[in-house]
Amino acid sequence: MKKLFFILIAAICFFSCSSKKTTDATAQSNAGDSTNTDTATASFFPVTSFIKGQMLQFDSLLITPMRILTIQGKADSQWLKREQLKPLLQAFTTPEINETNLIKFFKESKFNDQTINAVTLSYEPITNLPDSINLATWNVYVNPKTGNVTKVYIVKNIVDNNRHITQQLTWQTGKFAEITEILNTPNGKSSLLNQQKIIWDFDN
Repeated sequence: MKKLFFILIAAICFFSCSSKKTTDATAQSNAGDSTNTDTATASFFPVTSFIKGQMLQFDSLLITPMRILTIQGKADSQWLKREQLKPLLQAFTTPEINETNLIKFFKESKFNDQTINAVTLSYEPITNLPDSINLATWNVYVNPKTGNVTKVYIVKNIVDNNRHITQQLTWQTGKFAEITEILNTPNGKSSLLNQQKIIWDFDN
């Protein structure tokens, strides 16, 4: 009888220890997952640094860039000096978009669009934006084979002389930039104000 009693006690101790080890291991695993989640930092593509890097190439252009301005369906073109490019394209650099400064206002989503052969990084607001941020949304297009950025598209809502304007900015890497301005009226209608395309690569 005593022998049976000691066997029973030993079995209880064994299962109790095994259960505790399993629980401890699970807790450690969960703690590790929590640590990874807490320390993981979101990071956006640094659009402003990329655009400014592209602008540095203007200083070594071997050809004369062209500006095509379209107003009310009528297009007019003019050749530009290299030093005129950056001031005309300042809209692409403000407000700044770096790796972390807009994380609490926007979220990033990724989509592999095979129709245009690009991985699209889309950024949409997740909360009401302060007046200091006139960004509405933006996209970054990446070639899935090379990993190179092929295009950046930015939409901004600006107020100019009490006019509410939607500004659409397209930067085609190494080729051209396009700025389209659309006037929004209180009755919900919109009209094209102007469009300007600045080209510094005429190969394609």
